[in-house]
Amino acid sequence: MSAKLEHGSNRLFPLEAYRGIAAFIVLVHHFFLGFSPYTTGLLVRNQDSLVGQPFFALFNGTAAVGFFFTLSGFVLCWSYFNHESPQKLLLAFLKRFPRLAAIVTISTVASYCLFKLNFYYFHEASKLSLSPWLATFANGWKPEFEPSFWEALWQGMTTFFTGEVNYNTNLWTMKFEFFGSLIVFMLACFISAILEYRYLIYAFLVISISALFYNTFMLPFVAGTFLSVYLAKNKHEIPLHTSIALIIFGLYMLGYMIPEKSYAWASAIPDIMKVHTQTLLHTLGSACIIFATMSNQKVFKTLNGKFLRGIGKISFPLYLIHTLVICSLSSYVYVKLAAYGMSNTKSLIIVFIVTATTSIALAIPLSRFDDWWVKQVNAITRKLLKDKQLVQ
Repeated sequence: MSAKLEHGSNRLFPLEAYRGIAAFIVLVHHFFLGFSPYTTGLLVRNQDSLVGQPFFALFNGTAAVGFFFTLSGFVLCWSYFNHESPQKLLLAFLKRFPRLAAIVTISTVASYCLFKLNFYYFHEASKLSLSPWLATFANGWKPEFEPSFWEALWQGMTTFFTGEVNYNTNLWTMKFEFFGSLIVFMLACFISAILEYRYLIYAFLVISISALFYNTFMLPFVAGTFLSVYLAKNKHEIPLHTSIALIIFGLYMLGYMIPEKSYAWASAIPDIMKVHTQTLLHTLGSACIIFATMSNQKVFKTLNGKFLRGIGKISFPLYLIHTLVICSLSSYVYVKLAAYGMSNTKSLIIVFIVTATTSIALAIPLSRFDDWWVKQVNAITRKLLKDKQLVQ
């Protein structure tokens, strides 16, 4: 029996907890890029850098994004593959854009306010930390930029289509998230209506290769979708030790950045695939962790606690808001501590605490708004579907 059979809703809280952990890893990744850019080895690599070490998974924001995408592919069609209700899939499709747009727009408007209030200190902080990432507002700022309320509002609502991210550079993932979601919905229909759940391995290979060469970020969505249908139709529990081994292996894959040190073997990957190595390994690692968690009751229940559920609930707001905190309050504190003559190590500890606590504190009310907003979107889309059925 699979882990899914042990709970009565479609809310996969352990996987949402993973999403929260991944969001925090992105925060850590950006913290080091901003205030200690040479520690991880992402800018300048040396023998003492963290890049190339297996535990780099705890700092690898790139891998965390790959995990987000794979998880989205899995979760978005999980209910459909378990209940085979076209209405559920249509409902998920209709509410996808409004569900994402509200809180994303809030983040862009909030960034506009910070610009207008002159409460961004990333310029000053970058001169001390020597971070090119921080100097350019997390790779999204140009000297000629002039903040505009209407532009911020419009960008928040259209970044899913345009990819523009001047006010919150973390939103670069939203375009891929949105179009990846559409691919998931279409793929779910194709698997059930056309393939009728047959030839899944062949379809996975063909579609994965096509997705990889069309846009490398689409592969995780495809992999998540096929993993979802496999687990929905094959509810067999695996041993605990196998589950743990798969999670460890998955974390090892998520630690990959470049082919050196513990990952030197990756240099043997054929040249035609080398540009996709990160995506391939991060998708594989993400799929292993999701599979291991969903296929063992003990692992699933262990990750289903109240605390981890809470982490999952704030994951999306935390992801959206933390860069704004880093470029404003955290940068301000970093500059002031340096002015007081505090050592860099102590400054980094204090600034990290400020970054984490402030980001979480802001993410909590945003998550509550998000919960309320999702309920409104669900109610409206259900009503639209019901009214349409009555007309027909």
